[in-house]
Amino acid sequence: MPRRRGTLAACAAALLLAAGCGIAADSVPETSACRNLTYDKQGPTRAAYLPCAGEIIAAVEELEGHTEAALNGDAKRRSQGRATVNRVIDLMKSAGGMKLLERWNDPLLTEINVDVHNALSHYSAFYMLQIKSEPHPFAAETKEAARAEMLGGRRNYQSARTNYRRAGGG
Repeated sequence: MPRRRGTLAACAAALLLAAGCGIAADSVPETSACRNLTYDKQGPTRAAYLPCAGEIIAAVEELEGHTEAALNGDAKRRSQGRATVNRVIDLMKSAGGMKLLERWNDPLLTEINVDVHNALSHYSAFYMLQIKSEPHPFAAETKEAARAEMLGGRRNYQSARTNYRRAGGG
């Protein structure tokens, strides 16, 4: 168990560093609602941020589908899932990076951001795990660890999606 905590801590630190750059990534289209958000002292307005949040949540929803298939051994979907993790990180960088984890005037937007960040942490940990196949002696343990990360990501994604809808998003 201590080894797993260390892996999760390293993953979370890497995500914070990656999201902290605040530089719009090349993979985010110029037309993205996550580019050029205007912040006041307490974050963007709900009207300005919800389209971007919708893009991020849609990408995490796509990630959810890839992850389920990857857990069941689909190598192509595992590769697609890794690419989608990077796309979500790029969207978050474009939207403000570390500013997404600050407390905003709108608590619902803050909750969405924290939920998305937590979901991404779990999904990133999932893709960092090497799931062993039978008859490897640790096959069951690696699959169970991956399943736990997938389920953690799913819970946080579902919370983000619920809060997004409560905020008036799609």
